[in-house]
Amino acid sequence: MTTAAALNEDQLETLALFLEDQAEEADGLDFFSLHGLLTANAITPNPLKLDELFALIFNGAPKWESDAQQAEITQLVQLLQKEIIELVESGQTFPVPCDLNVEGDEDGEAAPLENWSVGFMLLTLEQQDAWYGKHEENAAELLFPILYASGLNAEDEAFADIDEDENLSLQVCASIPENVIDLFLLYHGDDN
Repeated sequence: MTTAAALNEDQLETLALFLEDQAEEADGLDFFSLHGLLTANAITPNPLKLDELFALIFNGAPKWESDAQQAEITQLVQLLQKEIIELVESGQTFPVPCDLNVEGDEDGEAAPLENWSVGFMLLTLEQQDAWYGKHEENAAELLFPILYASGLNAEDEAFADIDEDENLSLQVCASIPENVIDLFLLYHGDDN
């Protein structure tokens, strides 16, 4: 099954620029973090409603310039969420929208995969019981590469060891697309 991209380039740019503006004002998410959050929301047993998502995306209430802008951004987020749900439900390897490595750029900016993973982990941390309660061991194993890529536990010895071995780091990150699908099956499979 192949799905057409829900957002065209202009729509992606509109959404990314709006997120960038909001992030500067309120420490909200960038596009990659949003994508990670929406991916987690497609997987969780307890998906958040749009207003709950917006509170996480924009670190509170977004500052809209107009009702038209609010309607446009809301529609773009909904379309992106729908596309991600279709991709996850397809059962094919999930197309993470960035390179699968945690190398930041020369300006010290975080790698897009790090931001994607932070967005993903944001929801798992908000809903720890739902993610870990019934499936703690499997969930921890499948979430490990995403948690590593997020840098949230960078001081942990296990993560520091991976950081020191570039090949191992790439190998861990490369497992993320399949783990996304495995997580979905963990929570939504037949024998759940």
